[in-house]
Amino acid sequence: MNAAPATTNRLAPLAEDTVGPYYPYSFIDGDRSDLTRLHYGLSVGPQGQQIVLRGRLLDSDGAIVDDALVEFWQANAAGILRTPDNDGHPLLDPFFDGFGRLITTTEPFAFRTIKPGALPAEGGMAARAPHITMTMFSDGITRLVTQVFFDDEPEANAQDPLLASLPVELRERLVARRVEAPADGPAVYEIAIVMRGPGETPFFDDLSS
Repeated sequence: MNAAPATTNRLAPLAEDTVGPYYPYSFIDGDRSDLTRLHYGLSVGPQGQQIVLRGRLLDSDGAIVDDALVEFWQANAAGILRTPDNDGHPLLDPFFDGFGRLITTTEPFAFRTIKPGALPAEGGMAARAPHITMTMFSDGITRLVTQVFFDDEPEANAQDPLLASLPVELRERLVARRVEAPADGPAVYEIAIVMRGPGETPFFDDLSS
């Protein structure tokens, strides 16, 4: 009697790549690109001014980078980050966690959120202008981190320690421009993130706020 062929749980290898791990489709939830959506079963949403951050990730040739993973982290409208240190803070918004994520395509991305408030000076840290931290993962890079500020916050921007640490000509690369302010919709800000080459956006080793 012939023996049954042996079975194996071994999977076919994935193609070689410079970035991993590979994420399941459920990792990219459409809700994560819109932090203003009402919570399921509730008729209330986050407090604050709704905005859209519209942007492009560009390579050294000026072409849009697609299939990049972009994560966003920000304070709520009161300038409070959701962190373990702030657990129980009276100004935390229970309907806003401040964390977003999307995958880029060949079109500009759109991240809908609440305009963050200025972070107060506390714990030995200087006050911060309203900003959104962006972290990017893509082929050929492990991780890039930067922060995006707003052009209609000139006084706060002038006092921000991170912006002040940069040469004047580099600061403008971190400032999103308000391009639309419809009466019945969110304000729209635009920015281009140049990942390498001429005009490269300033990136930082790590940013915790």
